Amino acid sequence: MKRIFFSLVICLSLLTVLSCNNEAENRDDKPLSESDVPPTVKTAFSAKYSTATDVEWEDSKEDSIQTYKAKFTIDGKKMKAEFDGTGKLVKEEADN
Repeated sequence: MKRIFFSLVICLSLLTVLSCNNEAENRDDKPLSESDVPPTVKTAFSAKYSTATDVEWEDSKEDSIQTYKAKFTIDGKKMKAEFDGTGKLVKEEADN
């Protein structure tokens, strides 16, 4: 009886770990070339961060909404900014 219970616990633990890993993989941002970023997003980014350098774009999601994440450097500080498809700023943060 103990062996059955122990085997069941092991199986459930493995199932939980595998499902968590799969969910994390689905949330990974995918790199985008600048030509794949909508003009409205690029315009909004340039207006807010006109001195940004080393800009890299990623296809992302925020609360199940398609977004575009820019990773960049401004005044020597690494930053991230996320915009929706209309160019509205969704999230901004310093990248440590």
